[in-house]
Amino acid sequence: MKRSKIIASVMCAVMAVAMFSAMAVTAGAEEEVTIRYGLWDSNQEPTLRAIADKFEEQNPNIKVEIELTPYKDYFTTLETAATGGTAPDVFWMNAPNVTKYVRGGMLTELSDYIAGSETVAKEDFPESLINLYTVDGGWYGMPKGFDTVAVWYNKEIFDNAGVAYPTDDWTWDDFVSIAEQLTDTDNGIYGAAVQLDEQAGWYNTIGLFGGYVISDDKKTSGFGDPNTIAGIQCWKDLIDKGVSPSYAQLSDTSSNTMFESGKLAMQWNGSWAVPEYIGIDEIKDKIDVVAVPSVNGEKSCVIHGLGNVIFAKSEHPDEAWKFVEFLGGKEAMTMQAEAAIDISARTETTSIWVDAHPEYNLQVYMDAAQYAYPYPASANTSAWQSPMYDEVYAAFNGDKTVEEACASLEATMNDALAAE
Repeated sequence: MKRSKIIASVMCAVMAVAMFSAMAVTAGAEEEVTIRYGLWDSNQEPTLRAIADKFEEQNPNIKVEIELTPYKDYFTTLETAATGGTAPDVFWMNAPNVTKYVRGGMLTELSDYIAGSETVAKEDFPESLINLYTVDGGWYGMPKGFDTVAVWYNKEIFDNAGVAYPTDDWTWDDFVSIAEQLTDTDNGIYGAAVQLDEQAGWYNTIGLFGGYVISDDKKTSGFGDPNTIAGIQCWKDLIDKGVSPSYAQLSDTSSNTMFESGKLAMQWNGSWAVPEYIGIDEIKDKIDVVAVPSVNGEKSCVIHGLGNVIFAKSEHPDEAWKFVEFLGGKEAMTMQAEAAIDISARTETTSIWVDAHPEYNLQVYMDAAQYAYPYPASANTSAWQSPMYDEVYAAFNGDKTVEEACASLEATMNDALAAE
């Protein structure tokens, strides 16, 4: 009997040691890790920090460190880091760059992850946004949000000039006429301004005037098309009429800064501008937004959507996926939409973005998705996009005619596309 008790005691001790060892292994598996999250918009950082905090509450062994890099430096910095194996575990990606990063082996394919998820499914998002991050048959980006373009206006400037506010059925000719009526150079006020940005500026008018940036097969430039040229010329005409500041003025003081300081009556901008504008006490109660004007009865603007991607060389791919999965889930998407940082990509939370600020006509951004076209991109967008800025700016500055700039860009772009 005593021997049996001794054996039983030893067995219990052995089992206890084994259980303790198993617990230690489990605890080791839950060792705290830190994942880095790269993004470029300071306006969105506070909300994304709050979302990351919520994620950390639910996943106490995973910490999220946000790394903010201004957009002008973002992809240069990211490419250097990715090539050297030190890119953030999770980072923002856009359409112009996704193919390059996928084919460079820098992104993790996500299909197997999402197939096993109970939080997100591809069906939760518009097909166009899923397709945006599908490259060579693989899926690489969790849709974050989407953005379209509309026209903001300062009601106080309109009221002081006795001009009626624009409506969603206005035309380009109406836009120009109103800009002329509101321009008061003696007081430093301009009716409109050239956007020195393709997404908020000339890509939209190229579509309005019936042109195109790149052919559907990604092989041919659209800058030789007369309608595309007209979509650039319309902005140069605003400078020549004196209703827009000159290129030199806008290079010193951006149109956005002028609008925020009450010196610009109308400003073309994307839905991404909402959190910035509503945070400026001097103008937030004086402004509203209207749909882009039409040309020949048709409207057009660019639609684009960011994706959250995982670095292929991340040391914590599963933890990175947990965070990306959370970012695409209903809870995070609701927080994002309520903060109005962008239009939520998740279908069931899309309307929250509009409802969050009923004081503005934000529905125009939602409606724009019906007539918008995808942001133009190819396998190596930067090879022709950088020369595009040089040529378009030369036209705006008067160093070249619009026709000369577009002809030069067409040749450069076709060579770049042929090399892809």
